[in-house]
Amino acid sequence: MNRRQFIQASLLTPVALVLTSKLVATIRPYPLSEMLVQLRAMPAARLSSSGPWNVSQILQHCTQSIRYSIYGYPEARSPWFQYSIGKLAVNAFAATGKLHHPLDEPIPGAPALQPTLPNDVALRELIYTVQQFMDWQGELQPHFAFGSLTKAQYYSVHYLHLQSHLDEISIS
Repeated sequence: MNRRQFIQASLLTPVALVLTSKLVATIRPYPLSEMLVQLRAMPAARLSSSGPWNVSQILQHCTQSIRYSIYGYPEARSPWFQYSIGKLAVNAFAATGKLHHPLDEPIPGAPALQPTLPNDVALRELIYTVQQFMDWQGELQPHFAFGSLTKAQYYSVHYLHLQSHLDEISIS
């Protein structure tokens, strides 16, 4: 391989990776309706958390995230971050089927989670909010880290976000 071929390959490889991950991300299904069925089947009184947040706080956090996609996030990362690192991250998460983030990190600017809110109340609110998002026909608000997303992209973000947090919840 000569120097010119090496430079071309070096420039084209990242572009190919980004395009491939975006393609895979759009093909992979993220059925929020199935997640809704799973949430409705959860026995609120028998749930426990293995993480630093209790079950109610986890459910409240997920509700906040989905609600903000409809009404707007209280704070946002810089446009540069959203349209560079944020876009790469959202496509990588959707392509791999895993969303990696600290599970006890609040949404920037969001009100504090209420540790004493009963699980059944937090679960009902999450179920309502997921259904509201699925039925939403209006414009969606930019994600605080990923920027403007289509509804399909938000489906993947919400599905993966719920999945990662629900992994900390078990039935006792």
